[in-house]
Amino acid sequence: MTPKIKLLFVIENSCYGGGEKTFSLLIRNLPQDKFEIFCASLPRGRFYEETKEYCRFLPLDLTSKFNFSNIGRLKELLSSNAIDIAHSQGARADFYCALAAAKAGVKAVATVAMPVEGFDVCFVRKNVYKALNSFAAKKCAAAVTVTGELAGRLKGKYPLVKVIPNPVDLLEFSPSNFNAAPVIEKFGLRGKLVVGALGRLENQKGYTHLISALKLAFDKQPELKDRLKCLIAGSGSLEAKLKKQAEADGLSGSVVFCGEVGDPRDFLGAVDIFVMPSLQEGQPLALLEAMAMGKPVVASDIPGISGTAETGREALLVQPADAAALAAALLSVVEDMSTALGMGRSARTKAEKFGLPAYISGHETFYSGLLGGR
Repeated sequence: MTPKIKLLFVIENSCYGGGEKTFSLLIRNLPQDKFEIFCASLPRGRFYEETKEYCRFLPLDLTSKFNFSNIGRLKELLSSNAIDIAHSQGARADFYCALAAAKAGVKAVATVAMPVEGFDVCFVRKNVYKALNSFAAKKCAAAVTVTGELAGRLKGKYPLVKVIPNPVDLLEFSPSNFNAAPVIEKFGLRGKLVVGALGRLENQKGYTHLISALKLAFDKQPELKDRLKCLIAGSGSLEAKLKKQAEADGLSGSVVFCGEVGDPRDFLGAVDIFVMPSLQEGQPLALLEAMAMGKPVVASDIPGISGTAETGREALLVQPADAAALAAALLSVVEDMSTALGMGRSARTKAEKFGLPAYISGHETFYSGLLGGR
């Protein structure tokens, strides 16, 4: 009988983001008869609660910026548990994991959903991250990334780069599997046309351009202000600045900052048009989830989005940071909701190409190949 592959996932888990979500899907869905799964991270929060029954948790605190004792701690965990592959995600986790795996003689893999160059950090921190990442990449056996465009940017930095697109659970994110009533009641959405955005309130997400676009749209069609509401779900360092911008533009009653949402399905269920004005993306999970729920999309024409949703079919894509173009696209969709509904149906069909089974089998084959076909 072929022995199980011992697989250790390493992630910071200081919050629940795209990395935690994709690792959670892997941990919960990789076949238990082929893999023995471990996870080194903070043993608390949503990620922990979702995965604790599917793996053995090895407590690890990666939240300190520079704590090189984590290398020794990880090496000990790898050796004592006879791990075959250590799979990390996040710049800090990648650095510690790659060095520890090299010391333990274990194959290290890093998921790179967004290269360091796209991080929303200051110039000094970005350059520190780039240096550490470059050093760690040389210690890795391979990198997994989500698009061919990102794979091209990583080529030469890692010995092997494998493209496995991000997944969406089509059963969970179904056009009929949600309860939007609490969202509708909480934010007073009855009788309203709802535009929704979902993501961190950081510069990368481009929300300042969305607010500017809404002002332009209302200036052009003042009657729309009584009919349309924009929900922005998420938290981040720009929350106060964005609220101040919305107030200054006279949009306090039209733009609602919802904070973190517990269930994105119910939030998306309350939305008529999904908008993503991002400046940079890997392959956003929120986009895939909105598409799976049959929502028409208005978004930035950047590689991480245009490779997932085609303009004119599932989405209307505009140049990033162009508030006027974004306003025109939103008005175009609002004025022709029958076409928008068709875009939503096409979006659901396109999302089926990114189903969870392909994501799991892609990783299963990848892990086996790293170990010579075991």
